[in-house]
Amino acid sequence: MLHTTQGIVLHNIKYADKRIISKIYTKDFGLISANIHIGNSPKSKIKSGVIQPLTQIEFVVSLKENKDIQQISEIKCLFVYTDLQANFNKLCIAQFLNEMLYKCIKEQTPNDDLFHLICHTYQWLDKVDANYADTHIYFLMELSKHLGFYPTNNYSKHLSYFNTLEGKFGGSTNSFPLGFDNWQSVLFSELFSYSITNQKKITRLERLALLDCVIHYYKMQLPGLTEIKSYRVLQEMSNDM
Repeated sequence: MLHTTQGIVLHNIKYADKRIISKIYTKDFGLISANIHIGNSPKSKIKSGVIQPLTQIEFVVSLKENKDIQQISEIKCLFVYTDLQANFNKLCIAQFLNEMLYKCIKEQTPNDDLFHLICHTYQWLDKVDANYADTHIYFLMELSKHLGFYPTNNYSKHLSYFNTLEGKFGGSTNSFPLGFDNWQSVLFSELFSYSITNQKKITRLERLALLDCVIHYYKMQLPGLTEIKSYRVLQEMSNDM
């Protein structure tokens, strides 16, 4: 049966001269894998540029139950980025988020709130002129809500050490990455008071520490999470922000 839906491209694998297998997070069906015939000639129905990672699209898919790979016949771009692709720092953030989404999202069920969060974040990042340096950190906090392990906001004078296995603050510390020290825990606790569009100004050292904390929290909660290649790029990028 043919369906028209919206989605955002997360990852592509080329397996023939003019064919790719694309991982797309969709509004109506969650994560799907799709077989797409691409080309750049005037007669090609689907141009390669419209199916690049980060692209927000509307497409027609032939959805068949019990099939791992679906067929896409038509695609159009829904949102044209004006700055994200040309701004190195923004692009690094967006590519990191895309890699995290690709490795963390497995559900083939719809989640309107998550789909809106992803699309809105990329669009906001494209348009904003300043105060976006820690978008990836706040996004991962929001994403953890949808993945089922949003940390408990229970920091206090007596519960001042975050436990990455339990997802909450406790009275004693564990060695990293099983837990954060007091300084890391204080930084982490302050994330609850801010958001993607209301980011706290922090130093480069604090940014690197928070990114390390959030990544290791994810690894404790998702044991199968493999190496994040774009993580290294973000660490280097922090020198310039």
